[in-house]
Amino acid sequence: MKSLSSVFWILVLALIFYVGFKVVPIYYRGIFGIRGVCKENADVYHKYGYNRVQMDIYEKLGEFGIPKEKSEVSITPSDDKVVISITYNDSATFFDRYTRDFEFEYECEGVLKSVY
Repeated sequence: MKSLSSVFWILVLALIFYVGFKVVPIYYRGIFGIRGVCKENADVYHKYGYNRVQMDIYEKLGEFGIPKEKSEVSITPSDDKVVISITYNDSATFFDRYTRDFEFEYECEGVLKSVY
């Protein structure tokens, strides 16, 4: 009986590692990746402008492993601030049978004029 429980716990640990290797990178990109890119570009919007910031966002997302096809960026300037919204959609397939979709969205604000 003792060996049977050992095999069970080894299988449980293997399953946890398998799911972890599939899910953890997606969560890392979705939580830390898009937040950092969003905040960084919202802070420099007043310096570089719309086109440069949009190009830089897609470039930085690509460095994190998020392709253009899986992300959507919205840059909305108003009178005194700019709002940048990044949406990231990805999916993980487990054992070629079950597919889980993940969606992450983050919105941040930046100023349009630097204050000295």
